[in-house]
Amino acid sequence: MLQKILKLGLAFLLAILFSVTTTPGKLTTAQTIAVIETPVLNVREGPGLSYGRTAQVKQGEKYTIIERKNEWVKLQLSSGKTGWVASWLIKENQSNSSPTTSSSTVVSTVDGLRFRSGPGTSFQVIGSLNKGNEAGFIEANENWTKISLNGHIGWVSTQFVTTKQAQGSTNSSQGSNSSTTKKTGTITASILNVRDQPHLQGKIVGKLKQNATITITNERENWLEIVFGGSPAWIHRDFVAGISSTEEKPSQPSAPPQNPANQGKIGTVTASSLNVRDSGSLSGKIVGSLKQGNKVTIIEEINNWSLITLSNGIKGWVASWYLDIQIDTPATEAPGSGQTTVKILYNGTNIRSGSSTSDSVVARANEGDSFAMIAKEGDWYKINLPGNKIGYVAGWIVSVNGTQNIVERPGVNQYLKGKTIVIDPGHGGNDSGAIGVSGTYEKSLNLRTAGMVVDKLNASGANVVMTRNSDNYVSLRSRVSISHYRNADAFVSIHYDSINDRNVRGVTSYYYKNIDVGLASNIQSELVKNTGFKDRQHRQGNYQVLRENRNPSVLLELGFISNPTEEYTVNTNSFQENVSNGIYYGLAQYFKGK
Repeated sequence: MLQKILKLGLAFLLAILFSVTTTPGKLTTAQTIAVIETPVLNVREGPGLSYGRTAQVKQGEKYTIIERKNEWVKLQLSSGKTGWVASWLIKENQSNSSPTTSSSTVVSTVDGLRFRSGPGTSFQVIGSLNKGNEAGFIEANENWTKISLNGHIGWVSTQFVTTKQAQGSTNSSQGSNSSTTKKTGTITASILNVRDQPHLQGKIVGKLKQNATITITNERENWLEIVFGGSPAWIHRDFVAGISSTEEKPSQPSAPPQNPANQGKIGTVTASSLNVRDSGSLSGKIVGSLKQGNKVTIIEEINNWSLITLSNGIKGWVASWYLDIQIDTPATEAPGSGQTTVKILYNGTNIRSGSSTSDSVVARANEGDSFAMIAKEGDWYKINLPGNKIGYVAGWIVSVNGTQNIVERPGVNQYLKGKTIVIDPGHGGNDSGAIGVSGTYEKSLNLRTAGMVVDKLNASGANVVMTRNSDNYVSLRSRVSISHYRNADAFVSIHYDSINDRNVRGVTSYYYKNIDVGLASNIQSELVKNTGFKDRQHRQGNYQVLRENRNPSVLLELGFISNPTEEYTVNTNSFQENVSNGIYYGLAQYFKGK
């Protein structure tokens, strides 16, 4: 810890001497988008609360960041004006200079791939995919991929899927008649990590398998840029063979043909709220919104986006993975077609005479068996059995086609739902934190772990806020302010430890106030259980993010990157899964006991 404190002090001194991040008028080197994260946010004339208000922006709106000063960012507003907002009330996303409407799908490489409600084996199975089945790609972390399947959103294990790029993706200007030259290559590794940055500390956003063909959009030293999931990503050159240039001649632009397949398609909104945008891309401007259950007529579908018309006559685009799309069939269609069915997820599933586990078993079904649904009674489905018999099956062990809401059996997620949790990845920007014996940057590792924890908490219905979601500096005072502003039910600061003695190892959970003890002890217990690391106990620590925080708070040291063995371990995907599980379960146990 002493070495870590000295490094922090040195980093702070360098920041003062060279004004790395606080120099007035410093422009951002890459276009960064601010996503507003509070219902209404005041835009001010200057970087501080003492400046007058010039405008207001709303939650979910996106604006380009054009300047930074201390904990404030300057935004380019849609009106042409500019103004300043507090950085702890926004989320930052990197934006392409040339937005694209491309999207991807994932393809299952195995039979019986579990489709879960969240990124982890503790989350409920809500469906399955067989080998060759496709689903819409939404996002991915190191071990889990978020997908859209049959109108539902969930997660599958990344190691059992491959990503299929959408056809026609391009960053070239429309209408150009000149030919373009692109480089392609073939993956040689059995599984190759795809990262969001061109270095080994970059977050893993997906994987490519051996013999996959990639198109190279940029090169930087030993790294190659590709388009993955509709966004730029990076892979290491050492695992790409046969790099060659190909000349492509774009076709003459023409009006898009009418697609008969789109005629008569009706979409039912499955998300609680769905934004309507002016283009088929997440970067498109929001022009309206729809609510769950709203039905829309689909005019056209391009790359997993659907063009619709709102009630006010305005046309806009919505993400197809939030629509349950069905053909608006004529009234003369044969009765019974398109009926809702339930699909069994486990071998030996009991079919009962009534909607309770106390009712007698009348039949048993195996994984993959399907039955027509008659009605939903509570958390049970009434189904048709062979021989015109009736049975009941528990909703949490089947998947359902159509717009039926998923029945979730209460698990640890019930204790996290609705809780406001602030996840604080320590350090960032010019403050690297500790540096491991092999060069691991603590700031990158903190962010990597935090992202996996956030995915699990979001899937459980928690209201999660990150103090930073990119490599930027956030002061300790601002981190505490975020906790207070959000009225956090829990504040978790994530760190990795370092000391001169390379033999020291283990995990530690720090608290400061009496209200923090339960939070620290529960998380510490689950961390040790899930990681197998040495238990250094929960103990009192005089840290500003704990001392000045009036909400329950904990600071975690998740292993020593000054220990060569532990540094190697904490960088593995399996450890990141286990340690994020530890934090997740620890929070659940804490709220369960309250």
